Amino acid sequence: MPMSSDRPEELALLAAIREEIPAVSVAPYLNCGTAGPLPRRAVDAMQSKLAEELNLGRIRPTVMETFHTLREELRQTLARRLHCDEGEVALTGRTTDGMNIALWGLSLLPGDEVLTTRHEHNGLLVPLAALARARGVAVRYVDWPQERPDLAIEAFERAITSRTRLLAFSHVLWTNGAVLPVREIAERAHAAAALVLIDGAQSAGAVPLDLSTLGADFYSLPGQKWLMGPEGTGALYAARDAQALCHPTFTGYLSTAGVDPNAANFLPSAGARRYEVGSGLPAALVGQLESLRWQETVGEDWALGRIAALAHELREAVVEIPGIDVLSPEGQASGIVSFRIPGISAPDAAKRLHERGLLVRFLPEPHAAVRVSAGFYVLREELARLVDAVRELADG
Repeated sequence: MPMSSDRPEELALLAAIREEIPAVSVAPYLNCGTAGPLPRRAVDAMQSKLAEELNLGRIRPTVMETFHTLREELRQTLARRLHCDEGEVALTGRTTDGMNIALWGLSLLPGDEVLTTRHEHNGLLVPLAALARARGVAVRYVDWPQERPDLAIEAFERAITSRTRLLAFSHVLWTNGAVLPVREIAERAHAAAALVLIDGAQSAGAVPLDLSTLGADFYSLPGQKWLMGPEGTGALYAARDAQALCHPTFTGYLSTAGVDPNAANFLPSAGARRYEVGSGLPAALVGQLESLRWQETVGEDWALGRIAALAHELREAVVEIPGIDVLSPEGQASGIVSFRIPGISAPDAAKRLHERGLLVRFLPEPHAAVRVSAGFYVLREELARLVDAVRELADG
């Protein structure tokens, strides 16, 4: 099935959107899963904040008050986007921060088990390995036929034992874009008194999220990918009931509501704020806030619907190319499509596509594939160019 064309009314809307994100007009921007393009107004706000610090200084009587107000505005905006209470949102610097906060904050003991999958990013796998080494926790890997993400429910259910304390896995697999049924898996975990930690690196901003009903106890996400913010931004959702089970371990000024100067003791900040440590770069926070505000004007439902539609159409077009091995499951609704081209290594395939002006990435071994991650701003014409280039490489 060839790629369809955007309708005239879609093109008019997309022209206005793409004017706000100039980078997408330089070349087809098909690697949002690594870093999304920055909106013009986000960069303007960041530059304005940096200019203010340059010309007026970084500390003045009102600076700290303004900084705390900025953090709360960003927290509220993220809570609105994630459909949760603002007291359940901690501001972090990246997805991996949140994964570490949860893993090290839980009272996991030698012999306790953590279940994960064989498709996780190093942002989860490395902290899990460190946890196993330091605390003697057993890490076990769950697998299922990757073309059937629905079978993950049964796979996790079979793997849970009396020693299982935590299930830690991605909502959307970074390798093939499969959307895992988090709610159903969480129900099985909670029935066995286990908690659930989710890596949301490829889901936040790419698929619909309602963390108030999803069932995850902890959900970590980045700002710089599908949420189109700058590096150094992210968040950790910690459900109200789960906060009592996750103790602050990496702590600092923002973690506390009060410190006893005469004893080694402190009162944690209210809610998920207890997991925050230090100030961070105000310009980065401003940039993320302005990007989220702009995305609200674009429309969340429209943007997520377009991401899913583009990925579906791209998969259907690529799967018809003879010899192409498509890893993304049929009917998947995330923004990722990954595939292998016969006779060409993944790095070489990505390089050849780059030479044709197509910004994709390759996945390293053992996954070894080309990965396309297209945001709502991508044109169907650009995906058609990609399909033609892949067909040319497969024929060549």
